[in-house]
Amino acid sequence: MTATTSAIYRFDKMSKTLCNIVWFKRDLRLTDHQPLVEAIAAKLPVMLCYFWEPSQMNTSIADPRHWQFVQQSLADMQARLAEKGLQLYIFHSEVLPILDQLRTYFTIHSIFSHLEVGIASTFKRDLAVKKFCRNHGIQYKESPNDGIVRGLTHRQNWESQLDNFFKSPLTNPNLEVLLPFHLPPTLTNQQNFLPVFSTSQNSTFQQGGERVGWQYFTSFIHKRARHYINHISQPEASRSSTSRISPYLAYGNVSARQLFQYAALQKPQVEYERMLSHFQTRLWWRSHYIQKLESEWQIEFEPINKGFLLLDRQLDERFEAWASAKTGIPMVDASMRCLAANGFLNFRMRAMLVTFATFSLWQDWKAVADHLARLFLDFEPGIHYAQIQMQAGLTGYHTMRIFNPIVQGQRYDKEGIFIKKWLPELRLVPTPLLFEPWKMTSLEQRLYGCVLGIDYPKPIVNYEVTTRLAKEKYWQIRQHSDVQAQLPSVWRRHCIPKSIKDYEKQAQAIVASLAAN
Repeated sequence: MTATTSAIYRFDKMSKTLCNIVWFKRDLRLTDHQPLVEAIAAKLPVMLCYFWEPSQMNTSIADPRHWQFVQQSLADMQARLAEKGLQLYIFHSEVLPILDQLRTYFTIHSIFSHLEVGIASTFKRDLAVKKFCRNHGIQYKESPNDGIVRGLTHRQNWESQLDNFFKSPLTNPNLEVLLPFHLPPTLTNQQNFLPVFSTSQNSTFQQGGERVGWQYFTSFIHKRARHYINHISQPEASRSSTSRISPYLAYGNVSARQLFQYAALQKPQVEYERMLSHFQTRLWWRSHYIQKLESEWQIEFEPINKGFLLLDRQLDERFEAWASAKTGIPMVDASMRCLAANGFLNFRMRAMLVTFATFSLWQDWKAVADHLARLFLDFEPGIHYAQIQMQAGLTGYHTMRIFNPIVQGQRYDKEGIFIKKWLPELRLVPTPLLFEPWKMTSLEQRLYGCVLGIDYPKPIVNYEVTTRLAKEKYWQIRQHSDVQAQLPSVWRRHCIPKSIKDYEKQAQAIVASLAAN
């Protein structure tokens, strides 16, 4: 039975229709969607819905670029559903008020959704919805997403579970047999709301939607992946040689399992099979980091290793200089301007921005994380907070890697293409001086049309000096007994078992060095 020939369940105030709800969150797709498959299989009318929640749209880490991407994703879903005579209902409201109103018109049997690993406010909202469902006799069914396990307190056997997930069959819903229904006019009127976002930079951002996401991925697999590993660290070349699929994963336009399996199918067909294997590995590590936030939601606010609460990082005027691309360090400022303009930056430059802010400037990691969350079009809470904490040195077991922005420029932007693209005021500065413009003489500054303090800022810190002092201060804390005492519990909760022995050796070496001193 197709959607066009099936019975249409309309509002009848005297006899409430029994129905199911599929609630879309960060899973804005119509393929490989377990909640949708289960709702259809129940053979009840299915209401597909999304909520523009004011509480989420107004968080300190939200940005119009995120919601613009969501809006485009929803439009893509609407268009695809309309082809089958179906509709996605979109409400501008918190979730509970609408669910409460729906109960006056329909008998809700079950609500189906994916398990969302989001920020604390979305987690609290989900708990409130679960309580609402319990109080009103509604089944609430959450399906795991991306191989994440809810409530996991250790990583025993987690690797094999994740491997099995990536290899498991896709769950593609058959929309032809979905039983639709119509909302009453009082609710349909609320549903017509669509937020209006700034369109001044629309063309500079990747467009949302399942169809566009697959266009990016197929062009990567069949062409652009050829130079994947060779260009992944280069800020300019990575824009075209990496997959650029991260925002589509972040908002669920595609699933990690779909990408993993599609890459596996294509590997025998291409001569750059190794590149696709590297990509699959990154999908695996993506789930690893998201699992960290699922296992400990507090890492949105607190160090993974609580011993690092001893760090005295603060906020001062240098934070604003970093955030507004006015540090006087070209690689830092070019990267920040690039992010502000289009929301994408390769991983190495992201790590450089974090280590520069938290070590060289000694700024609070949480403020750094929140600012970058607003800029990243592909903001994924699980990856974001775990990665920033790792770069800021807040685990106590990772090797400390501080990305020198001068060296990063010299190695990965050798011709200065990226810097000059985003800092046109330096376009005449020759390459040897481009990465350290403060070494220009007064005559050279005038000659190259870039007078420091006028055309481009003087550096706000002496990088070598401040970074050296930060390292010394950091290592004093890292060797502290409070940090060392936290390590076993941190390893047990967040680390792959086979890696723990290596971390234990690191910790033992630190303890031994302390005893020797």
